[in-house]
Amino acid sequence: MGCKGKKHDGDNCVCEVLRAVADAQDEVDVDNDCDVSCHKSIQELLAGAQTPTTDLDTIPLILYCGDCAPFEGFGTRIRTNGSDQRLDCFRSFFFRVTSVDDNCCAKIELLTTRGDQGEGFDTPCDQIQTGGARNEFFRTGICITVDLDCFCAVTCLDPVAALPLSSLPGSG
Repeated sequence: MGCKGKKHDGDNCVCEVLRAVADAQDEVDVDNDCDVSCHKSIQELLAGAQTPTTDLDTIPLILYCGDCAPFEGFGTRIRTNGSDQRLDCFRSFFFRVTSVDDNCCAKIELLTTRGDQGEGFDTPCDQIQTGGARNEFFRTGICITVDLDCFCAVTCLDPVAALPLSSLPGSG
């Protein structure tokens, strides 16, 4: 397996990391030089599972395509307001992995942010509010299935307590 046809010894690193993140997040639900890394995020999330004072449940991810550009996902969902139904469209650079199968296909959920409030964005940093609260991320419930063999890199952010979409100001 590898990136863009390049062979690597062993398994696809993006697949393995996302599999580990999914396992760690599942645990929470029922010497590292980096301040922010996938390994540190997994350890912090698992430590929270053993210390019930934390409600961290999600490691937000950024995936990178073979051209090194951050992957941006799109999806829609229906919002019901009384008898009125509206279609809301979401786009995001941030995801929560929900599962990874043996063939490195993953189901990932789009996360939205407070920074999405009516503003366009071209990069992950544009999508978030720098200096914003740690509860920046909201779960959309929109999942897409991706082939992890198509990605060459993953960035794991610090674990967060991802809030339901209904908690996003202005989502009602």
